[in-house]
Amino acid sequence: MKRWSHWSLEHGRVAYVADFVIYALAALALAAALLLGSPAGQRAWLAALALAGVVAWTLVEYLLHRFVLHGLSPFSDWHADHHRRPTALIGLPTCASLGLFALLVALPAWLLGGGWATCAFGLGMACGYLGYGLTHHLVHHGGGRSAWIMRRRRSHALHHAVPIAAGVRSVNFGVTSGLWDRLLGTGRALLRADSGRRGGQA
Repeated sequence: MKRWSHWSLEHGRVAYVADFVIYALAALALAAALLLGSPAGQRAWLAALALAGVVAWTLVEYLLHRFVLHGLSPFSDWHADHHRRPTALIGLPTCASLGLFALLVALPAWLLGGGWATCAFGLGMACGYLGYGLTHHLVHHGGGRSAWIMRRRRSHALHHAVPIAAGVRSVNFGVTSGLWDRLLGTGRALLRADSGRRGGQA
């Protein structure tokens, strides 16, 4: 695994911003296709599939973060770099994430439900991924003062406060939602007295 040790997922600013733009455009294109072309009698079902895609994303986000980024080399090695330098522009290249979406989301959805189901579920997953990216950016780079983003910032600060090392049990793997952390026993709340002191340590 040493051959991966010098491989970096750090982006320049243009590539980093392009990821947001590409997923926003993809979500808009899928939404437009559904609104303009889907059969009228299927729209409630397709809306439910889109919502299911958003919820599914939160689970995928949690599982990837907990078991791949914190448990599987070389991904855990790359993710450790993010923990060491949380404001660096580190992330999966857009071409890689699009390929994974095509293989692991679009293809199974197409085989199971056809084209419109793929568009709807893909829209939900794309919106979830975009929401994750924006939330993670706000958590680490500032911006956003809503009560929700402040809670996410404090939660993620606690995640980063636990050392990333073999045998160390981390907490708060969900970035956009704490639901799966609560359900699966990895959630930990910041005490009110700690929130001001640690809230900025993302």
